[in-house]
Amino acid sequence: MAVLAALALVAAPLQAQAQQQEEAGQEPERMEAQQRLQEVQRKLGEIQQETFESSEELQERQQRLEDRAMAKMEDLGYDPESHYQRMEEIYDRFESGDVSEQEQQELAEEFQDAQMKLQQAQQEAMQDEQFRKRMEKDMRAFQERLLQAMQEQHPETQQLMEELKRLQSKVQQGGGSMPGGGASD
Repeated sequence: MAVLAALALVAAPLQAQAQQQEEAGQEPERMEAQQRLQEVQRKLGEIQQETFESSEELQERQQRLEDRAMAKMEDLGYDPESHYQRMEEIYDRFESGDVSEQEQQELAEEFQDAQMKLQQAQQEAMQDEQFRKRMEKDMRAFQERLLQAMQEQHPETQQLMEELKRLQSKVQQGGGSMPGGGASD
């Protein structure tokens, strides 16, 4: 019995060391997965932007969604256009590069204030159940059409989307090997 207890005492630190080595071995794998995930997200973002910019239909659909949201916020007594304009002015001012630290701080606070007011208006608009349901339906339809256009213009889109899902699953699971080579969908 004493021999078994002694072996258990020796085995415990060895098991802990083996587990640490296994985890350390997974860390580079997880980091690689995270890096690849970022690359895939960047590539999909580029494809999305290029597809959107090349499609007058998609731009018009998005504009109609934005116009409807703006009209609803205005109906609720908000002035979203003034907030958007101010945020754009602040962004342009920052881009000019000729801004003191004090002015940067003041502009950043003003930007956040305008952003919060817009979020408040959007949240209040979405409390109208009929409006929210219609917007959600139309936004889903827009996203589906955008994805379809991405796949038409860039055949690698579907493969990248599948890789994105696998990588997200892998990163969420801690980078360990996954049986079957990926997430199930």
